[in-house]
Amino acid sequence: MKIVKVATTILLVLLFVLAIASLLMGGFVPLFSIAFGFLLIYYVLVYGIIFLAHKTGKAILRYLALLLFFLPVVWGLWDLESLFNFLLQGIHLDMK
Repeated sequence: MKIVKVATTILLVLLFVLAIASLLMGGFVPLFSIAFGFLLIYYVLVYGIIFLAHKTGKAILRYLALLLFFLPVVWGLWDLESLFNFLLQGIHLDMK
């Protein structure tokens, strides 16, 4: 569980930097800061569940945290375009 906690912390820092950097760029790139912001909030909640699972020691929270941690990663590996379309809600980007 410690590895997932460290990985979540690294993802939080990376998503924060990406959200701020894409917000400062020009063109249509600031639209990506919306998606990075949603993912940042999502992983803050996952980090909270990991913290709660570590504090209480309940196995169901550990499995929930693992599932929630890997869900966007697997979805992004499977179909990145649909993940960004879901996160941007209405702004469909053609990545071809």
